[in-house]
Amino acid sequence: MHVPSPPQLRLVGFLLAVAIGGGVVWLLFGSDLDAVREVIDEAGAWGPLVYVGLHVLLTLVPVSKNVLALAAGALFGLTAGIALSWVGSMVSAAVTFAIARRIGRTAVAAMTGDRLERAEGLLREEGFNAVVMARLTPVLPFTILNYGAGVSAVAWRPYLLGTAIGALPGSVGYAALGASAGSDARTYVIAGVVAGVIFLSAFLAARAGSRRRTSA
Repeated sequence: MHVPSPPQLRLVGFLLAVAIGGGVVWLLFGSDLDAVREVIDEAGAWGPLVYVGLHVLLTLVPVSKNVLALAAGALFGLTAGIALSWVGSMVSAAVTFAIARRIGRTAVAAMTGDRLERAEGLLREEGFNAVVMARLTPVLPFTILNYGAGVSAVAWRPYLLGTAIGALPGSVGYAALGASAGSDARTYVIAGVVAGVIFLSAFLAARAGSRRRTSA
């Protein structure tokens, strides 16, 4: 039986503390967009950084990335909302991946349960195409996939590149939906169509790449 080393135990303790903090933040603000808007408004020019920080904190626990993208669109408008949602997703993905890689599979499995095996199954090809496909397939939460990738054989570069593409359609679509609330929706419908095109293109390209790799 593997016994975690003291450094691993410290990291697990740190992660649990952050996860608890993320849960508290979600309970306080996650269901109250006005409260989030007030916090960000009070931050002034630091508002975008506050949003990204909250995004990272909340996605250390299984909070829906799509809800955060909706909030970005509602708080910052279409263009900035898309950009901040995507940046938040990338930073969150990198942070969670690094934590998982450091604390190891045993600790991650204790937090995620049987969903870890599902994440590893999606990433069994260990490459860029697998990451894109996993991001575009709404099977597992964003956070669980981050942790699963961190303890898989997927390297940093294909993981980040695959995430950059795979996270883009959701960032565009949900930020557009959030920005369209109470306003002329035509621009945001177009953004939604763009998100659909990006999704379909990325999905087909990743699937074709996977088939070529399998047949090689």
